[in-house]
Amino acid sequence: MDQNIPLAVLLTLVTTVIFAAAAVIQHQAVGKQSIDDAANATMSGGQLLALIRSPRWWLGMGLIGAGAAITVVALMMAPLTVVQSLAVLAMPWTVLLAERVHGHRVSSAMWRAVALTVAGTAWFAVVAVKYAAPTSELDDTRLIGGVVVGFTISGLFALSGARGQRAILRCVAWAASGAVIHGLEAGVVKAVGEIITSRDWLASVLFWAMIVTLVVGSITATAFIQQGYANGPPEIVMGTTNAVSPVAAVAFGILVLREGANMTWPAAVMMVAAGAIAVYGVVLLARFHPATDSAEAM
Repeated sequence: MDQNIPLAVLLTLVTTVIFAAAAVIQHQAVGKQSIDDAANATMSGGQLLALIRSPRWWLGMGLIGAGAAITVVALMMAPLTVVQSLAVLAMPWTVLLAERVHGHRVSSAMWRAVALTVAGTAWFAVVAVKYAAPTSELDDTRLIGGVVVGFTISGLFALSGARGQRAILRCVAWAASGAVIHGLEAGVVKAVGEIITSRDWLASVLFWAMIVTLVVGSITATAFIQQGYANGPPEIVMGTTNAVSPVAAVAFGILVLREGANMTWPAAVMMVAAGAIAVYGVVLLARFHPATDSAEAM
């Protein structure tokens, strides 16, 4: 498919509203399953399966599916670094929707935290876009290695989420574990597109292996994100997801798909600084969110 970056940007902006609505809706559904006064609100396998019977949860999943389909189209028209980096704009939408649904006031400190995360990710995106290579380079060994490393990092975050002592830190860790997979899968989708356009994909073992990776990854990431909702508010889950996922996706694009062939050391330093600012914004949001005080009081 021919490159059309402006249209891809427009489509991605539409998905930010869709994903924000899905986050708030699914958080409500998860709240009916988790045990609010438990020392650790992480849901059991049975509680996760019980979500399947919730119409509200399926409404959220439907919105996620619609957003994902639009994202796939956008990925076919623009570099991964462009599409994934814009996803952070779902964060302010989530804050506004959660304020309306839960009735809590969004303090100026929370808005400053949101602004830091959005600004840091936007800076990250600008640098990534400026130095992105015009084409991707598909290498089977790098692709498989990148998938293995990505799932390993996600597993470490999930372990922290399961064993963490503070609810808000468990929320961030679970969300980060899902976000790493989402970022990884954005890269895998890009790679699958390359396989389809450049090879006999029906006969390609790599193609079908990546399809399995996408299915397993989607299920795993969904479960991890639900655990994040069980341990904290949707704004923090969305903030963490949208700070970590672009970093994971861009890292995959640069290291695996060679989309950073034009990258310079000063640009790399700026991207690290921008990513740090975005993560710091999430830390501040977790600190000043009204749910933090109630969670720590349990």
